[in-house]
Amino acid sequence: MNKRKDHIPKKDIMYILKEDNSQYIVNESYFYKTEPYYAIVKNENDGIKTTPSSSDVLDAYIVPICLEKAKLAGIPVCDWIISNVYVSLPAIVYGLNYFSTPSDHFLVSDLEEAKRVIKHVTNRGRYPFCYQKINDTSSVTKCVSIFGKTLNCCNQAKSLALRIYEVFRLPLVEIVLVKDESGCRLSSLAPVKYSQLSNDETEMLQNLLDKRVKRFE
Repeated sequence: MNKRKDHIPKKDIMYILKEDNSQYIVNESYFYKTEPYYAIVKNENDGIKTTPSSSDVLDAYIVPICLEKAKLAGIPVCDWIISNVYVSLPAIVYGLNYFSTPSDHFLVSDLEEAKRVIKHVTNRGRYPFCYQKINDTSSVTKCVSIFGKTLNCCNQAKSLALRIYEVFRLPLVEIVLVKDESGCRLSSLAPVKYSQLSNDETEMLQNLLDKRVKRFE
């Protein structure tokens, strides 16, 4: 029976994978003003090539900016609208306030449900929100991307994950996709906790981190 010397990844731990003269920051989240974000900025100030970059992580987690950046790169994305009150149903709703995260998205299909969700994501009307109109037949699916590689996803999602990694360079990210008769479209990119990974995904990440990694606890 094979036994690992140490189980990784561990909750809340940031890992630095060193490759030649560059570094890859691996973490559950890269939000602004978090430890990984500051580590990236420090590296950039010190002239160390770092993946992801500070601009990559800022762009990735703000849904409208993420989708426009992906669209410019030729990635199929959901159409989006910023609103304060109105939403066209059915739709996916995302908050845009400082504390919002793309992990918290809401599928709304009726008016009362939409009112409740909008009240929540806008903090009772204090902030705007973003919504994406979808079809009645649309489905929302998620897949985890580890350095652009995915497991247990359809071929189109696997292809999109590689293209998304080329644009945003996030070593670990959850990709939210809308699937319908026209195919897969990007809805958002979101943080992913190590505990959310499947056994196979954890094994994939462990194998990468086992190579050359420095961890910060």
